[in-house]
Parts: sequence; structure tokens; C-alpha cells
Amino acid sequence: MKKKLLARRLSVSAPRMTVRRHVPWPLRMASLALAAAVGAAGGMLVWRTVFDVAAIEHERLRAELTRLDSRVADESAERQRIAASAVSAESQVLIERAAAARLEQQIKALEAENAELKVDLAYLESLLPAADAQGPVAIRRFEVEPEAVGSNRLRYRALLMQAGRKERVFSGSLQLLVTTLSQGRTKILTLPDDGPAEARERMKLSFRRLLRVEGHFEIPQGAALKSVQLRVLERGTLRAQQTASL
Repeated sequence: MKKKLLARRLSVSAPRMTVRRHVPWPLRMASLALAAAVGAAGGMLVWRTVFDVAAIEHERLRAELTRLDSRVADESAERQRIAASAVSAESQVLIERAAAARLEQQIKALEAENAELKVDLAYLESLLPAADAQGPVAIRRFEVEPEAVGSNRLRYRALLMQAGRKERVFSGSLQLLVTTLSQGRTKILTLPDDGPAEARERMKLSFRRLLRVEGHFEIPQGAALKSVQLRVLERGTLRAQQTASL
């Protein structure tokens, strides 16, 4: 057995031995400290580099955010300005549409009145005598009606014409004889003599061929209207008269 162990130790398969140089432990500690210092310095350098890059990126992002905030504010102001302009433009369009509608109504009213005047003129011309001699003034379509149901304020209208074809300016005035009944007593009001002073100016006449007249008058409260007669006067002389059908 001892021979086998001795032969194994002396053979090629025997374990190898490594011879290392002895290094004192202070030198080892110094080497480790140096390696640690180099590693720490490298780590600090890397951290500083990363920190500087992060700081630069942070400032860039803040500047970009400020620019975007300013742009958003500008866009909001522009949007508000456009919205205000749109509202103003829409209001202007509505005003113009309303004005156009009113103008269209006025045009239709004028066209209707013009057509009515043409009909009246044709009718009146058919009534004119063939002679050119001057004749009396004629009253046509004399009507009286209350302005409202049960109201003591009444409105009248009539059409005046000169009977002759020769044109001349007729100057005169209107007169109303209003007959009322109150408490069994009949009373006749002569207008404008018994009316307000400004009624005299309203009832003056000046026309050539025809004239449409209209106005209003009041009767006493509680009085019943019996009749209304319209007169045309020229220098105090009666030229025409007509009583309205009530």
C-alpha cells in the first residue's frame, strides 16, 4: 500500500503545486483602496455627466413648455376674437335681414296702395263728364267706424274729386256734422268748430284731381251716434256733402 502511494506521488498524475509570490497585506490594502478610489471617481464622473445632461434637458423642456403655453394663450385669444367677430357678423346679418323684411313689407304696402289708387283713378275718370268746364267737388266712399268695439273714438275716410277734367288746385276745408243722442236729447257737433284748435289745420284741403282724406273724432261718453255728414267748403261756400251709412 505504501508503495502504491509513493508511486502515485512520483508519477505524472500527481497533483501540481502553484508557487505564489508573497505580497504584504498593507500593499494589498493600498491596491484595494486605489481601485475603490478609481471606481468612485469614475462613478462620480458618470453621475455628474448624467446630472448635467438631465439638467440641460430639463431646462430645454421648461423652455419648450413655456413656448407652448404662450402659443396656447395666443391661439385662445385668436379663437375668442374670431368667435366675437362671428357673433358680430351674425348680429349684423340678422339686422340686415330684419331691415330687408321691413323694406319688403313697406314695398308691398306701397304697391297695394298704388294699385288701389289706380283703381280709384280709373273709377273716378269714368265718372268725369266729357266737358272741360269746372264743376263741384264730389265725395266718394265716405265711411265712419269705431276704432274699437264700444269706443267713443271714431275714424272716418273718404275720397274727394273735382268733377271737371280741367286741372285746377282746389283749396278749401272739410267739415263734419256729428249727430248724437244722449239721455233722450239730440246734439249736433260741428267739427272742427267744436273740436280742438289743431283740427282746423288737419281739415284744410288743397288738391288738383283727387284726394283721399281720413281722420278721427270723439263723441261724449255714453252718447249714441246717429249720423255723420261730411261737407266740403270753399271760402265758406258748400261745394259737396255726403252722409255716412252707420
